[in-house]
Amino acid sequence: MKKKNALTLLLVAAMTFVTNANVVIDDFSANIYGWNEGEIDGEIGAISIINGKLDIKSKHDEVALKTHCYAPINVEKDFRITAHVFIDKLKNDKQVGLIFNYRDDGNFYCFSFNEYAVSFRRFENNREVGSYHQGIKWKKKKNLEQEWTLVKEADELAFMVDGQEIIRIRYMPLSYCGVGFYTISKQQLIVTKIEYVQ
Repeated sequence: MKKKNALTLLLVAAMTFVTNANVVIDDFSANIYGWNEGEIDGEIGAISIINGKLDIKSKHDEVALKTHCYAPINVEKDFRITAHVFIDKLKNDKQVGLIFNYRDDGNFYCFSFNEYAVSFRRFENNREVGSYHQGIKWKKKKNLEQEWTLVKEADELAFMVDGQEIIRIRYMPLSYCGVGFYTISKQQLIVTKIEYVQ
């Protein structure tokens, strides 16, 4: 009987969280969160919102092309961010990434992808000051459609791809609600929707 009562309480708590959760969806039908757009020198790349899609296309071998907004979340509390993305091609020298805890171009966290791994990286004052890498075998490496999910639970951050947890890390405090994406080395990333849940 006690087990049934405990299970009932857990179910009620879970349903209460779902009912009380604040859900915000950015479908890029309008740039209401202020994503930065523009063409950089013509040969570096371009960031644009067209037909409800955020398109980040880099054309240079070494330059990182970034875009960000300030998300409608409180990073001191638990949250979930889910992005629906299309990736042109995964190769060792072609990277895409999800940026978060973004203050400016030199201070942020990110999860980055290439052909062989997903990495967590921490930047301070334009220097990488910490990282963690997880090798992965992708089933597909061209024209990928993926769902990226970043979850903050107490002092842990989990990153999932298509519902599968790839990396979980601890002790990475969050101070800023800036969220964004980047590409490196003749790469294209298209984001069709972002969902914020808190």
